[in-house]
Amino acid sequence: MKTASLALTDFLLTAQSYVRADLYTLSLAGGGVLRYTSADTPITSNGQTFALGPPCQDGGVKSSRGVTVSSVDITFLADDRHLVGDVQFLDFVEDLGLDGAAIRIDRAFAASWADMARTGPVGTYIRFSGRFSEAKALGQTGVVVTAASWLDLLSVNLPADVYQTSCLNSLGDPKCGVNLATYAVPGLVAGAGSLTTLGSNLSQAADYFALGKLVFLTGANAGLARTIKAYDGAGGFTLIAPLPSPPQAGDGFDAYPGCDLSMATCQARFSNLARFRGQPFIPVPSTGLPT
Repeated sequence: MKTASLALTDFLLTAQSYVRADLYTLSLAGGGVLRYTSADTPITSNGQTFALGPPCQDGGVKSSRGVTVSSVDITFLADDRHLVGDVQFLDFVEDLGLDGAAIRIDRAFAASWADMARTGPVGTYIRFSGRFSEAKALGQTGVVVTAASWLDLLSVNLPADVYQTSCLNSLGDPKCGVNLATYAVPGLVAGAGSLTTLGSNLSQAADYFALGKLVFLTGANAGLARTIKAYDGAGGFTLIAPLPSPPQAGDGFDAYPGCDLSMATCQARFSNLARFRGQPFIPVPSTGLPT
């Protein structure tokens, strides 16, 4: 049910004419809030300023009784003038900047556009509240952003964890807690390599770096990182994806160990068993036979 303040209710009951605008609030998962208005003038409402960002409008919000997941498509038209920080708005969306964002649409009313710009709206009501779902029709000049209402959370499977022998974490993520920077091993390329293989001066045990990553610090591939497919224990690396240029002798790199998500590796390599989220002792499925 949509609610409005007494001032807005009285205004709508008595006003002979009025103007309206939509206010879009995008609360980013990584921190920060984007506020835009569909009007052609900035609007200050409830102490917040909704700027002239990328021109935006939505396709309407459907209201119905019962427990239904509503969604809304919001079209943003943007060019080089529209930035999020120092990133162009469309590049920000393409780089998953809106993932996890909460989206709210308020409708604002005033007697005239002059009043809307000068003193702000008489009042607002919430048309839609939910979270970012997907970006579609991303092009050179615009993007259509779909948001789903908070009822969409009811479709999430519970419990969220899946029972399995391997760990549910990804190495280095917040739930894993391993600080990969402390495990970086500096090395040098030994001899000329190929686009997917190279030798080095390292001597860690075989497979120590398997599923880890190699970050080049110098040479033609400086700044590039590649996932390690295999490490032979004698300094030899095999990469999953090819490099743009063959590494040359003396090129510097940092090698990071990988994790096969097993309990043994978690304990022996990272001493992180307290955060291990696998269930290796669950009995294997068995078939009951009549006796």
